[in-house]
Amino acid sequence: MSKRFTLPLLAALPAVLAACGDDLDLDRYSRVRYNSYAECLAVNRAMTSRGLPNPCQKTSGGIYGPYARIVGGTTRYIGYTSSGALSGSGLTYDSKKGTYGSFKAPVSRGGFTSSSRAGSLGS
Repeated sequence: MSKRFTLPLLAALPAVLAACGDDLDLDRYSRVRYNSYAECLAVNRAMTSRGLPNPCQKTSGGIYGPYARIVGGTTRYIGYTSSGALSGSGLTYDSKKGTYGSFKAPVSRGGFTSSSRAGSLGS
């Protein structure tokens, strides 16, 4: 007896994976596009010194800084691995307290959404 899977079941797989747990929705994050990798590194130097190892990503569409999301007075930053994939950990900045911290980005169960909306962050 052979098992057969139909296309509708496979097409639903991304939705099923996205429903599994605490995956981050990148539609709620934004990131800045830079003219050069050196510019990206220079602008994001403070995050690198605070523990975000790879704040910049080279893609065929350009060079981008970390994903960022502001909730209340806290900004969450998500960088990249050395191979350019999204990192499994991120950096937080609490503007009310002026403190940095870290968080585990839930990428293991279903990963991030595929959206890569570019935006600009206020300085």
